[in-house]
Amino acid sequence: MNIEKIILHNDTGERAASLIDAVTDRVREGGIPTVVVASVKGKQALKLGEALKGSAQVVSVTEFGYSDSVKKAMKKLKVVSVENADLPIQDHREMREALEALGSGVKAALEVAVIAAGKGLASEPVLAIGGAGGRLDTALVVRPSTPEGLLDTDPDAELAVLEVLALPA
Repeated sequence: MNIEKIILHNDTGERAASLIDAVTDRVREGGIPTVVVASVKGKQALKLGEALKGSAQVVSVTEFGYSDSVKKAMKKLKVVSVENADLPIQDHREMREALEALGSGVKAALEVAVIAAGKGLASEPVLAIGGAGGRLDTALVVRPSTPEGLLDTDPDAELAVLEVLALPA
């Protein structure tokens, strides 16, 4: 795992702005074709779409559905949406609890990476972003796994965190 810079903030407004800046900077460095974000209502995905301006494919994942106005804005920004997603990590109690001990954002980020990979929307590596309470607080570069391969013991196929960009304080 490569940890060059971790952003830790207690102030949620400062954290969200810093996280989007860190994501934008990391995408500019190269090697990140896809950014996957857990975004219940789509607002955070739209912010990322605007910030990245097409430099990476943004995939927004929700277990619910987006409003028509959000879908229209996503289409304009070329943000791909995955709605009504099944939550594969949620089904594995031990995994879910272990990841939530690290933070809800870690669990959410890894889960949306798995969902996007399962839909064929995530290539390696992917920048996965999650948070809690409608706010983004976690950004990880991960090697995604499909839901079927989530418990795979092959080290080349398993879900892996490659870099940590941001975590909540």
